[in-house]
Amino acid sequence: MIKKATVFVLGASASLPYGYPSGETLVTEIVDELQSKASLFELCRQLEFTERDIISFAESLNRSGDKSIDAFLERNAGFIRLGKIAITLKLIEKEDEDFLFSPGDDKWYGHLVNELKSASVETFSNNVSFLTFNYDRSFDHYLFNSIMSSYEEIKDSAMCAEMVKKIPLIHLHGQIGKLPWQECQGIDRPYSKSTPSSDLLKRALLAGVDWIDLSQARHFMFDISNQIKIIHEKELDNDSGFQEAKKLLSKANNIYFLGFGYHDDNLRRLNIAGLSPAVKRHIDGTSYGVGAAKKRHINSVTKGKINLSDRNYKIIEFLKESVDFE
Repeated sequence: MIKKATVFVLGASASLPYGYPSGETLVTEIVDELQSKASLFELCRQLEFTERDIISFAESLNRSGDKSIDAFLERNAGFIRLGKIAITLKLIEKEDEDFLFSPGDDKWYGHLVNELKSASVETFSNNVSFLTFNYDRSFDHYLFNSIMSSYEEIKDSAMCAEMVKKIPLIHLHGQIGKLPWQECQGIDRPYSKSTPSSDLLKRALLAGVDWIDLSQARHFMFDISNQIKIIHEKELDNDSGFQEAKKLLSKANNIYFLGFGYHDDNLRRLNIAGLSPAVKRHIDGTSYGVGAAKKRHINSVTKGKINLSDRNYKIIEFLKESVDFE
């Protein structure tokens, strides 16, 4: 169990060990598949986007030089509907439950989740929360299933859900559909990649759903993709996710960034530089592949709140060597 108020902030690289692309790789994959008119292009056509709009989106995204698709969409509102669909379709195909729970040298979910567990359900209590900039649900699904499988006292998924919900897990940019155990006002979908089918759109969606017709499948896909949030600057003050995130950060004794890119906009949106010195806190994070100049810049824009060391740990190494689990 973690007793000190602790916040883990997950960036795009946090999901890499589980088969998900980085922000830059996701852009590349989307552009390549749309321009080559591969399966992603065909799926978008089945969702009734025109060939002209699809190619225009791919060319603009490619030429923008943006390293993340959400940054591109913030400035290109006309492409938001298509962009959300492209993100959703690409990430759904990465949902491989067998791979999620298989061993791997760089896989870190298990190490962290095990630190959250107590001797029994009755003593399960943590002062920890998670903020993620990722659309994928891999950590959510791992956390739920690991807890569900760890206690014989847990009789059903509803009981497990009540335990897991004690741990705040905020998707700051939304996610590709709520999981069945998560509170949802709209539609949800299990963690599952598609299975073979003669219909491309159905193959991209969830196996086991008996669609009445293709229009129902289209409706489902747009409901799922609309759970992705493209947040503009003027909307930040009214966004409940970011407001809750800033509250959690303001009370935290320990803040750890995992697989985070330390982009200026994201650091500013979390108000890291403005955290009150009245709370004694430690802020650290992974810096694998982050150069010395970038580290100095991070220190500067956060007004000294983040001072990354020269230890270029991967996430699993960082958790073992640098995180206070007391």
